[in-house]
Amino acid sequence: MSNMHDAAAFREQYRAYVQSRYNGWLHLVNVLVISLTVAIYCILQIRGLKGSELLVIPLGILAYNFVEYVSHRWVGHKKLQLTKLFYKRHTGDHHSFFSAPLLSFESPRDWRIVLFPIYLTAFIAFFLAPLCGFFLTWVVSGNMGYIMTATMILNHLAFELLHVGYHEPKEHWFHKVPVFRELAHLHRIHHHRGLMKAYNFNLTFPLFDILLGTFYWEPLESFDDFRD
Repeated sequence: MSNMHDAAAFREQYRAYVQSRYNGWLHLVNVLVISLTVAIYCILQIRGLKGSELLVIPLGILAYNFVEYVSHRWVGHKKLQLTKLFYKRHTGDHHSFFSAPLLSFESPRDWRIVLFPIYLTAFIAFFLAPLCGFFLTWVVSGNMGYIMTATMILNHLAFELLHVGYHEPKEHWFHKVPVFRELAHLHRIHHHRGLMKAYNFNLTFPLFDILLGTFYWEPLESFDDFRD
């Protein structure tokens, strides 16, 4: 049986599992509202900003990129007892739904398998990112704490929006924009079942893929030939 047939069969099964009241646009709006509300709140708390305090922005981007890489490579693609539910959702469901050559969603209802569950977005925005901010507030300054929190949250929001873009149909404008087009291509290569556990774990920017030797590139024009 071909992989295309397997992916199509899985999609039919998964879509039957999704509750009828699920709304992809509402899901996305919730992600936006939660993320932007907390990020804007943090930005509005900044007082007497010093130029040196802005150095925490690249630090926050670097930290998020590392967490993104580690969680994707060693949690999303490693079956560990403690994180087996995340593994099932990512390797089991997401990679079965988006398996070459079926790499695009067909409607916003498919965003359920693309976007993080809302409770995980809330966990990042209300606990994980503020925890990093509290640490910086304690050791350096309140402004740096707020900036770090906002940076981490906005990075996660970028992750979510880019991930939706990566799985847009190939004729969508997203795949015609330089940089977005190349980032989407890297992610779609990652969805080749022979490569998904070895390459291209970063989604926002392939920094740690490059540093840790897991960056893999194929010319754009050759990707349509990928089959499992």
